[in-house]
Amino acid sequence: MDSLASLADRQSRKATDPASLSEFVPYMKSLGMRRVFVLLLLICGQHSLAADLGGYVTLTTDYVKRGVTQSDGDPALQLGVELNFENGFFLGAWGSTVDISNGPATQRDLEVNYYAGYVLDASDAWRLSAGAVAYVYPGQTGNFDYDYLEYTLGGSFDDRVWLQVAYSPDLYNSGKATTNIDLYAEWPISSVWAIGGGAGHYDTSNLTSSSYKYWQLGVTASLNWVAIDLRVHDTNKWVPIVSTADRAKSRLVLKIQIPF
Repeated sequence: MDSLASLADRQSRKATDPASLSEFVPYMKSLGMRRVFVLLLLICGQHSLAADLGGYVTLTTDYVKRGVTQSDGDPALQLGVELNFENGFFLGAWGSTVDISNGPATQRDLEVNYYAGYVLDASDAWRLSAGAVAYVYPGQTGNFDYDYLEYTLGGSFDDRVWLQVAYSPDLYNSGKATTNIDLYAEWPISSVWAIGGGAGHYDTSNLTSSSYKYWQLGVTASLNWVAIDLRVHDTNKWVPIVSTADRAKSRLVLKIQIPF
């Protein structure tokens, strides 16, 4: 899922019925995924009259997640929708074209994220969150199942600094746990322009016997109908399974996002 919280926070919202999102649940292959999302859908459904819907479509020259390209350095088309409830619960779906090959006859061309959680406004400046994200790859080929679930804990200060910890108990159905820590900060330099940067550490040592660090730095222009972001991404090394030497190298990405 797109980690540019500053862009997503700017999207407009409309009311809708969350019951239609229940059709996503059958795509989640593990019983744990289904239980988490069915429970959150039921809780949110009780407050459906107090919900706002926002969405956005994104065209990016490269889809980069945690410093690693997911589209093999090629452009990607992305779409996201999110429901926010007055009681603090939220749920949404996000998808992107990808191009990930992990050997002969093993290919992923589409990534879809289903997520839900809760946000608490601890004060005027501090906001805390907890949630779950299901990463699903419809149409993936090969004998390996890359779908997995992550649990997240996060906090933000004054909509300028974000910290998130993500934990997966079973990455790629390998039985191995992984943890990612991500810090991002953004500073407005005018009513339109903002500078943002961040860094993270992805601990995949249980699965790959290695971990890596990644970072990003960019500038964002936010207009009434579009957000334009230019950003450089890099990592300190590549690790097996998660990336390759080519996919983990430095890259410059231009992203155009239109809310609806």
